[in-house]
Amino acid sequence: MTTGEWLQEAASTLRAAGVPAPARDALLLLSDALGRDKAYLLAHPERPLGGAEVAGLQGLLERRRRREPLQYIRGFQEFWGRRVKVGPGCLIPRPETEHLVEEALRLLASQASPRVAELGTGSGCVLMALALERPDAALYGLERDPRALAWSRLNLAGEPGVSLFPGDMAQEPPLEGLDAVLCNPPYITGEEWEELPPEVRCFEPEEALRCGPDPLGPYRQAGRWASRALRPGGSLLCELGVAQARRAAALRRLHPEMRWVRGVRDLAGRLRVAIWRRETLRKPASLGP
Repeated sequence: MTTGEWLQEAASTLRAAGVPAPARDALLLLSDALGRDKAYLLAHPERPLGGAEVAGLQGLLERRRRREPLQYIRGFQEFWGRRVKVGPGCLIPRPETEHLVEEALRLLASQASPRVAELGTGSGCVLMALALERPDAALYGLERDPRALAWSRLNLAGEPGVSLFPGDMAQEPPLEGLDAVLCNPPYITGEEWEELPPEVRCFEPEEALRCGPDPLGPYRQAGRWASRALRPGGSLLCELGVAQARRAAALRRLHPEMRWVRGVRDLAGRLRVAIWRRETLRKPASLGP
């Protein structure tokens, strides 16, 4: 069998399984397996495949046919121009989350040596991007799932400014005086969950995606945590899903000490990031004796 013949058969197999981009995925699997550039493989379809190569390729193809995410099979996902290692138990970074990084960098641009925490750090992609752009920052990652924490530790190993620890935003913050708190909370509703492709529903960690019966529940938790961990004037930034963007009025009243600053829209015009600032509540004036 040649590479060209394998590509044709693999694309046909993936197409029959309902994979959205079968030809592209087949080419990526072949490129990774052979360690060859995609352009080279397309230009040399006559290149013969050995028996061991075919066997290895068929194993990869079968995983994708079962709708395992291509990122899990390849072992990485691109984010902020870097490769983030991913696999089972780890949420795959989405391009939209780069808006969260952009807004954090914009808010912290004039501040020297900021202290920043991320709630639910997952793969560590956000902290990886912040460490790249702001090597002077002290960065902290909080993650409750030990599987995801293992991936963030793998991705952030060797980053001297990053500290990772197990924890939940429902617990009391182990930090205070922070300049910013970032969070990409679970935001998929039950109705939205049923419409997701099997790559997401059957493989990615459900607890990192589903928000539960109250679409704003995880955001209120983040607001309470941030109100205790942020310094006065510090910022909370959260990524939003569709259900949360529809509840913009309620987002403005997230927590008594968190004042709404603004919402940020993505390139498609959707409300994607929400920003609040921590304010200390004024004590009521004394009425006297």
